Amino acid sequence: MFRAILLVSAILGAAALAAEKPPRLDNLLIYGDGFVFSAKEPQGWVGDTTNSSAWGCNVLFYPRGQTPQEATIIRVRVNPKTDEATLKDLEFDMEGYRREYPEVAFEDLHVPHPRYRSVPKLFYVTDKFYEYVTYLNPGVEGSFLFSVSMNKPHARATAAELAAFRSVVASLTLMTAKPNKAMESDAKKARGSSPGR
Repeated sequence: MFRAILLVSAILGAAALAAEKPPRLDNLLIYGDGFVFSAKEPQGWVGDTTNSSAWGCNVLFYPRGQTPQEATIIRVRVNPKTDEATLKDLEFDMEGYRREYPEVAFEDLHVPHPRYRSVPKLFYVTDKFYEYVTYLNPGVEGSFLFSVSMNKPHARATAAELAAFRSVVASLTLMTAKPNKAMESDAKKARGSSPGR
């Protein structure tokens, strides 16, 4: 009887291990000129550094199975920071939009980050475009600023797209170390072996 219970326990344990999915490899390390940052792919989205420069960013995210040209994309760009006045940076960009699109409107957004100051805003012209923008300031220790944006032509973002946007913003972490040649080489190898990157 004891052996039968042990055998059933062993079979159930093996079945549970076999059914367990392998961990999802969705954390990215992105290297730039003097910075390294990490980002996490939202569920069902892919992070792409291969095509990012064509979109003016360091990494872009879009739904798995689509291309950047056809998809809603989330762009992440790291910019040098000159001061801690992140709100003024956003206001400057808002003024530029007012000059280019006199009918532009703005709406507050809730896009928090667990550690960094977040300054989010929706820029839109009804039925033309909806640009979701968040600036992240890692604080006085960092000399860089994150700019995260998602553009939707003609319609507001869906709840799933907004969740992906918030997920990307919340996942960003600026690393303090400047990458060395070995780190850059490892990153290139990893990108070369991953489809979509």
